[in-house]
Amino acid sequence: MKPSLLSIAPAVLAAAAFAQGGPHGPPVSRGNVLDMAKLQTIEGKITTIDIAYGVQYPSIVVAQQQIKVAPVWFFLENDFELSIGQAVKVTVAPSLRTTDPYLYAIKIEGGDASLLLRDTVTGVPLWSMRMYGGPSTQPQVSAGTGCVGPQSLTLVAGVIDKLSAGLGIRFPSMVLQTDKGLITLKLAPERILMAADLELSPGSRVTVKYGFETCTDEYLALQITDQAGRTVILRNDDGSPAWN
Repeated sequence: MKPSLLSIAPAVLAAAAFAQGGPHGPPVSRGNVLDMAKLQTIEGKITTIDIAYGVQYPSIVVAQQQIKVAPVWFFLENDFELSIGQAVKVTVAPSLRTTDPYLYAIKIEGGDASLLLRDTVTGVPLWSMRMYGGPSTQPQVSAGTGCVGPQSLTLVAGVIDKLSAGLGIRFPSMVLQTDKGLITLKLAPERILMAADLELSPGSRVTVKYGFETCTDEYLALQITDQAGRTVILRNDDGSPAWN
């Protein structure tokens, strides 16, 4: 059997879908980061499938082009399979971010099956739109108080040195290299980061608002601003989650 996005160790992929987040809970921020005026179609056989655990998109390579697709759970839920050697036609759009050289899949067609991944007008991921409950629905904020004191709130810019994410890790964390040294920050669940269409990777420059959680003696990331200037709110200032 040829390796595929859905046939390689189904139990592992199911776990990966859980780790990357299923359709539960709204994203906390989203934005159109694709240049939809530059849609193009790439046809050919899939030569590589990269199932990237952690806070990254899985990707495929078609006609020597690396194309980011969607979270594993989205493929599982839609019963859509991609296999190495499979002939596909992929509608793609480039990122508007000058620091992001990747193409993003809008629609994938393979044989008699097709899967729409992103809105064809805005480029917004369909998994993000659905988790929002529609374009006009605002995310709800969870009730409850956290253990972050207002005196500990800090805004810092830096470069991501390391990410700890993947199977069995409920809350990913990242090590940020700043002017004052390294700091380890607990993030939100992967499903929240993926739903917000936020991809984190070592070497990326971000600005983070964080606070010290006295309950666990950890630093919590409250909001993250990426290189494109888009801000994703993860937690309220008291440390309580900004997701359901």
